[in-house]
Amino acid sequence: MAINYVLEKGHLIDNVVPDSPAAKVGIKAGWRLMRLGGQKIGDIIDFKILEADQRLNLLLKTDQGKLIRKKIIKKPETSLGLRFDPITIDQLKLCPNRCIFCFIDQNPDGMRNALYVKDDDYRLSFLYGNFITLNRLSTGEMKRIIKLQLSPLYISLHTTNPQLRVKMFGSKLAVKGLNNFYTLCTAGIKMHVQIVLCPGINTGKELEETLNTLDRLGNSLISVALVPVGLTDYRQGLYAIKKFSKVEAFDLVNEIGLIQDQFLQTRKSRFVFLADEFYNLAGLPYPENDHYEDYPQLENGVGMARLFLNQLAELKQRNPQVSGKGFKVILVGGKAAASLLSGLKIYLSGIKDLSTDLLIIENNFFGQDVTVSGLLTGSDLIRSLEEKEKGDLIFIANNLLRNGGDLFLDNLSLNELETKLGVPVKAVEGPLDLLEKLETILKNREENLRVRGDKLE
Repeated sequence: MAINYVLEKGHLIDNVVPDSPAAKVGIKAGWRLMRLGGQKIGDIIDFKILEADQRLNLLLKTDQGKLIRKKIIKKPETSLGLRFDPITIDQLKLCPNRCIFCFIDQNPDGMRNALYVKDDDYRLSFLYGNFITLNRLSTGEMKRIIKLQLSPLYISLHTTNPQLRVKMFGSKLAVKGLNNFYTLCTAGIKMHVQIVLCPGINTGKELEETLNTLDRLGNSLISVALVPVGLTDYRQGLYAIKKFSKVEAFDLVNEIGLIQDQFLQTRKSRFVFLADEFYNLAGLPYPENDHYEDYPQLENGVGMARLFLNQLAELKQRNPQVSGKGFKVILVGGKAAASLLSGLKIYLSGIKDLSTDLLIIENNFFGQDVTVSGLLTGSDLIRSLEEKEKGDLIFIANNLLRNGGDLFLDNLSLNELETKLGVPVKAVEGPLDLLEKLETILKNREENLRVRGDKLE
């Protein structure tokens, strides 16, 4: 019997990656994927499994409603380059918890709608490293994770004390989530664990017992990241939590250092790692490169500072053959990055005749207790820069922009910021990327002046 595709909606393609296999055969955003390899697609996991074939037949519906077929031949490991809306293809699984420390509950108004969405989706954890609680997983979802061996997963755990977990998650489902966690460990699912530390709540003896329990679970657990609770100025009506003091951070770094030494002996890994913020707050140097092993939780703010310093050390072996005469660069970042950016400024000041300045700005959008650069907004930059000399070029870290795009947290775009400030703003991945972009700009500037017969002033 013929299939009536007219009655099927298919799955909306939100974006096609440039130069990808899908882009090369002319697939467009706004079209809908109806079948892949002749099969229906339930969700993003189904898509990823089917996508791994070398020869693929795609049935699509254009934005005009026309059915077309495309054939693609590619390597098994090569992605088709299709992104869907929603990203999971089917309905996104939302978070049922009311965590006492939830950062989203502390968001001010005026940000992108996506930043108010709390996901708790195991598929996003497996594919993109999103942290999930396991509290809402059904029996069927647990079986699917184990059958397909979806590893590694990234788990928001916070404590192994069932009663305390209920308190911290604001949900009785937290006990179910803990049991799911133990089941997945037994089934051999590899996991990275996140523990958001709230002083006086899951620290001290509670943290010690949690780490001991995790150690006993064996090799299913790859790493544990300890991150400080983030507190904004928008906690009205929420659970009273205090921030870490310098002394508390100092004591924690020393305490965890001893525990890491023990794990090195027994697990051949430090196993538990502290977020960079703790070292910064304690006024202690960041650990050396080998401390972070293979950087298992870099996106969680664990080891980013050390990688920055590694790149800075690499820069010092280079001697850029460009002139910065008559050219001024401004480095912009949050308070937590002050020492790192100071080192970069010193290096850039060694480039012939280049003028360099450093601007450390406070976070007015979320509150001055939020010091990491990644939570600065476009409005923070405008407030701090619009009355100051802006030079010829401003550099910011690319983690101020969301997911490789051009939007800040407050919905301001990079182009809008440049228009407001009247100066080019470049987002960079680190010192090496910054130098590469700066060298290109200065070389082009020299060439343009040479062609015009001008001299550097």
